[in-house]
Amino acid sequence: MSVTTTRFYWVRHAPVKAMMPGRIYGQRDVGCNLKDTDRLKALADQLPKEALWVTSTLSRTKKTAKAIAEQREEKPKLMAYKELMEQNFGLWQSKIWDELEDDPDAKTFWDDPAGHCPPDGESFEQLCRRVQNCITHLVKKYPGQEIICVTHAGTIRAALAQALDIPPTKALNIQVETLSLSRLSHIQDPARGESWMIENVNS
Repeated sequence: MSVTTTRFYWVRHAPVKAMMPGRIYGQRDVGCNLKDTDRLKALADQLPKEALWVTSTLSRTKKTAKAIAEQREEKPKLMAYKELMEQNFGLWQSKIWDELEDDPDAKTFWDDPAGHCPPDGESFEQLCRRVQNCITHLVKKYPGQEIICVTHAGTIRAALAQALDIPPTKALNIQVETLSLSRLSHIQDPARGESWMIENVNS
């Protein structure tokens, strides 16, 4: 049996419209700014022509994917997975971090930002488990294919944690820019088992 390589092209969605520093968007379905056509064209030029297109179920990922594809006059079929959504920050969504300064849950959160669960939300560790389970599913269902994944910063950090084999708390240190591209390849070798190769991050 030969080696099978499944390549993932992780793209973070376009900036949220009227983005405010420190605002917690999480799983809120907010719009995105697609005016940077130069960046969209640059991304389109770096992505494979024959590929599967995957997004989360939030509209900002679907709109970004369509805008990138339009740069080369394509209309790909998008497969949306709820498992690839951003972290659910529960009752904190729509708030600004500074507003939580006196919140006892926020103080506990900063003691353990990966493991602590915001009120009515989920922890980053929980996000990592669902994202990594979805990646494993995609590898098994579409082995040897190229997969373009237009998702979120937290989702891409989870993918990098899996590829680098690092704990979620370390993955939180990775900065993921809007409209950035990170390329990761899953390698299945019958003789050596499975491994990951990180080709680039945030290009």
